[in-house]
Amino acid sequence: MKQFVKKVQFTVLSAMVVLLMMPAMASASSETLRMLVWEGYAPEKHQQKFIRLVKDKYDVDLKIEVTLVTGDDDFFPALRDRKVDIISPVHSLIRDKRFQFIKHRLVLPLNLDNIPNYKNIISGLQTTDYCTRKGEVYAVPISRGPYGLAYNTDTVKEVPVSWNALWDPKFKNKYTIGKETYVENINLTALAMGFDPKDISSYRKLNTPEFQKKLAQLVVNANSLWEGVDKATDLDGMSMGAVWGTSLAGLKKMGKIWKWAEPKEGTPAWCDNLLIGYSLEGRPKLKRIAEEWLNYALSDDFQMYLTREIMWPAVSTAIRDKLTDEEIRHLHFDDPTYFEKNRHLLATIRKFDREGLKRLWRKALKERK
Repeated sequence: MKQFVKKVQFTVLSAMVVLLMMPAMASASSETLRMLVWEGYAPEKHQQKFIRLVKDKYDVDLKIEVTLVTGDDDFFPALRDRKVDIISPVHSLIRDKRFQFIKHRLVLPLNLDNIPNYKNIISGLQTTDYCTRKGEVYAVPISRGPYGLAYNTDTVKEVPVSWNALWDPKFKNKYTIGKETYVENINLTALAMGFDPKDISSYRKLNTPEFQKKLAQLVVNANSLWEGVDKATDLDGMSMGAVWGTSLAGLKKMGKIWKWAEPKEGTPAWCDNLLIGYSLEGRPKLKRIAEEWLNYALSDDFQMYLTREIMWPAVSTAIRDKLTDEEIRHLHFDDPTYFEKNRHLLATIRKFDREGLKRLWRKALKERK
């Protein structure tokens, strides 16, 4: 009987110890990952898939907190104040002298051994200058695209082959361009005039009467100037547009098929990236999980989501076998060197040039009655 009582007492005591330890155990296996990203880069369904992945692989109960970006200026203060762990800036922002994320050590170098999908990124975006320093990689490209020339297949029967199509008299008042995208509009105007791609953001090179006249014509002859990002309603009824492409999915749902032209001069391009903030310095476990998210963003599942649901071009060539022939052509995965030859990544602009380009744009806008 005494042995039975002792056994019961031991069992109860053991249970009490386990219960007392449970909060500490739960606390030890819980982590919160904070993201500051553009809309579309952390959809709920993919958050849940990733949470399950982390639980299975690391036995960690992960919570993800997502804040959506409202503008490029959001990233710097959030990084500086350690309020965010992952950000998604466009490539040209990373080395911008206003921010200098890498130089100021606001982001951490990445261990590419933890990001095996990195090897599948198109060659033109691997280890580019904007994402590396002293041999270390700081940024993972996840999506890219043009500020491109889109055209309405119902009204434009000959595919435009040059940016100069926007200056063709027959398309006067039949196209739209962005109101705030002054750098991109200046870039495409410079390309149309035959400027070297390395000079298309140089105020000194572009500040000529001829360029000012060409830019003013682009603005004056536009039917409208869309704001924010291009929407289906902005392009509805138009023949062409200089756009990011966020409108194309909506237009397709309306039964209106728009396609990208491929101007012979090349096209201004953007690339969004994921970087890990220095908030995770000294937190190897959570940094490893953050790198896991970067790897997940390059997975076939996520890259197909970007390509088909968001309609932003993938950066991972690993999805090629999952694409239709038309999608392969659209992404130019049939030409490994296409990106380097035909996409001009938006420049990281110095203050002098930025202010000068703004002046050129404001002057052109004044010509619009």
